[in-house]
Formats: sequence, C-alpha cells, structure tokens
Amino acid sequence: MILRTSFARMLAWLCIIERPAFLASTALDMPGPDELLPGRAVIVGPADRPKWVTFTCPSGCGAPILLSLNQERRPRWSVSSDWLGRPSLEPSVRRTDGCRCHFWMRGGRIEWCKDSGDILPEN
Repeated sequence: MILRTSFARMLAWLCIIERPAFLASTALDMPGPDELLPGRAVIVGPADRPKWVTFTCPSGCGAPILLSLNQERRPRWSVSSDWLGRPSLEPSVRRTDGCRCHFWMRGGRIEWCKDSGDILPEN
C-alpha cells in the first residue's frame, strides 16, 4: 500500500498523471473522525465484502462523509480503485446539509456538479 501510494505521488510530481485529490486505503474497523486524513478515502470492512467508505468532505468544511456499500440497503454506493489506489464512487455524493455540495469521485479526482454550494475549492 505504501509503495503504491508513493508511486502515485511520484507520477503526479513528474506530471505523468494528474495529482489525485484522494487515495484509497482499507481498514477492518471504522476510523474515528479525528483519524481521517485529508485526501484519504478509507474502505471499511473485509476485502471480499466492504461495508462503508468514509472520507472528509472535499469542499473544505472538514465534515466526515460516511457512505454505505451494503448492497441490501438504500441509499448505497459502490467503490472501486485502480492499480494506483485512486478511488471512484458510484453514484455521485450529494450533501444536503452543511456545505451543500454535490460531486463525483472518479479516479481519485473530485468533479463538482453545478448544483453545489456557492463557494467551492479550486481543483
């Protein structure tokens, strides 16, 4: 995992790939809000049946986002990551409280939707 993350950062530094806003990591137990690192999407649960994905809101408000990956529940998301550990989520994420942002996470990058809040960070 550390080698893959370092390789992704080196490729971004060399301008071979765009710098991802997020990289994926895995954990068996849910991290606490103070354990969430900026730019890290944590996939929680066993590898064969992950239960959650959690990360800090990319809008800059710092709120933790927790999304269910349970296929029997609604709403639910699916998460995948490429060989460099850049995560993608389906469907989009829409926060209707707080910063009121709406975005896609694709290949570790954030793609903002037009109905997001008034102030969004520069990518």
